[in-house]
Amino acid sequence: MEKILCPAMSVDDKYRTLYAAVMGIFNDIAEYAANNLNGNDYQGLINAAMHGLGSSTGKRLVKVYRLQPNVEDAVKLMLLLNNESLAYLPRMKLITGEAEGDAGYLTIRRDPWYDWYFKHINVDCEESCSQYEFKALVSHLGGNFRIEVLESLPRGDERCRFRITKGK
Repeated sequence: MEKILCPAMSVDDKYRTLYAAVMGIFNDIAEYAANNLNGNDYQGLINAAMHGLGSSTGKRLVKVYRLQPNVEDAVKLMLLLNNESLAYLPRMKLITGEAEGDAGYLTIRRDPWYDWYFKHINVDCEESCSQYEFKALVSHLGGNFRIEVLESLPRGDERCRFRITKGK
């Protein structure tokens, strides 16, 4: 018998392949849920998936980047998550973070997740992103963070914009 060796893959190829797999799983789950669940159960399933994404990512990124429980690092964490997910569009500067006083802001000028996914399914992506994905993400910093949606693509705004504050 002749051995067959696995072709060598670059780190970039591995990343893009795994990212495509995650997107495929997420899309298949959403399609199944849309065809088999009622509205509340469907929203709940998407929220659970977004929570899982935020939580698993937050746990790793907080540890790797040694982020602290403050608003600035919460914004950095949200930037890391969102820039990571936009690996297919590396030349586009779509996401910015800012701080003003006790508040941080995340602005996403054009969200491929919205274009590729959320605008095609009947789900409240504001709720899924802000209250499930982002809350689970920043929960790994410790502290009690509040995330408010200021603007969003589903509302007809030109961008999504979130305010991040830390509770007392």
